[in-house]
Amino acid sequence: MRFFKLFVLCSLFAFAYDFGICNRYYKDASIPVGKSRAVLVEYNKQKMYVGFFLQKPEGVEILKADPFIGLYAFKSPKNNKHQSYMLMPIDQKALKLNMATITNKTSQKGIILEPQQGFLEYARFSAQTKSNSVISNICYQIYGLGIGENYFIDSKYIERFLKQDTPYYGEIGVILYPPKQQDGTTLKVQYVNPFFTNVPFLQDDEILSINDQTLKDYYQFEWYVANLQEGKPAKVKIKRKKEVLEFEVIVSRRYGGFLLPETFFEHIGIILNEQLEIIYTNPQMYNLQQGLVEGDAILWINGQKIIMDDTQSFQQTQERIRYLLTQAVALGKLDVLISRQGFQFTLDIVNGLKNEYIKARYNPFGF
Repeated sequence: MRFFKLFVLCSLFAFAYDFGICNRYYKDASIPVGKSRAVLVEYNKQKMYVGFFLQKPEGVEILKADPFIGLYAFKSPKNNKHQSYMLMPIDQKALKLNMATITNKTSQKGIILEPQQGFLEYARFSAQTKSNSVISNICYQIYGLGIGENYFIDSKYIERFLKQDTPYYGEIGVILYPPKQQDGTTLKVQYVNPFFTNVPFLQDDEILSINDQTLKDYYQFEWYVANLQEGKPAKVKIKRKKEVLEFEVIVSRRYGGFLLPETFFEHIGIILNEQLEIIYTNPQMYNLQQGLVEGDAILWINGQKIIMDDTQSFQQTQERIRYLLTQAVALGKLDVLISRQGFQFTLDIVNGLKNEYIKARYNPFGF
């Protein structure tokens, strides 16, 4: 019966592209979650409701969550006959199809302008999308989930989310300059994480290849590194000024970034609020936290203030911390001024780092 219905729907689209008929399908294949909805997606013979949310949804059982990119999965119905969506790739053929962004009440016709390039560089649609609308050309197919304006999450990223039991993104200890700050094909290091074990890189190192694979642009680098296996070695070739060097690093997992805060302190199990107070310490990383405890506030790094004035946003504060920690890697000096219950004191935490390259540059005077 389902295939007969789908045949009828396909026939209707072939002649009229009446996407309004898909509103009812969406309603039957979705559930309300907060002020939005989640849609039932079928993947590897399993079904789950999937939705995009900037904050963790409340009042609903969550099967798995990826707060890095805002995707959440919810329990599917026991009755597997419920209508669901099949993930479809955004290939060259898909870019030529007439599509629509569909909810239970609306459908806006359009086309896919471009697929998603990075984890937060979303795909673009020619019409305005609504939160958790479905990008589709046939009612039961899904090319992506709308997030507002004219952006949507590509099915490639939804599939990656569904493949994993827990969210995982590989890391090699660096963040690159974004494409807007360079030509997009030159892969230069902007920030270096001093808490990454034996990170050998410095700011402005140019990444030439990883595991002998040349990466064409920032987004390919981001995807490639995110999918490196934790605990495995990665051979990284770089250019530092005029010298070509090669290092081997052990891949770790990301603990911050994308939609989550990223100050690098997350790598040792420390979460900071906007006032730079420690609001959480992971007890499993206690030996990496070097005496820092919940309630401590981080004021300065290497004698330099972090929060410069009252107008500084939290995003700017995070960038400032990453900048100061990157400079600390080059200096071999990492003094942190702490405020604890009204008392201020300095911690020299270079010797607590698991990084022989930084210790080799150790310079208590900072020059």
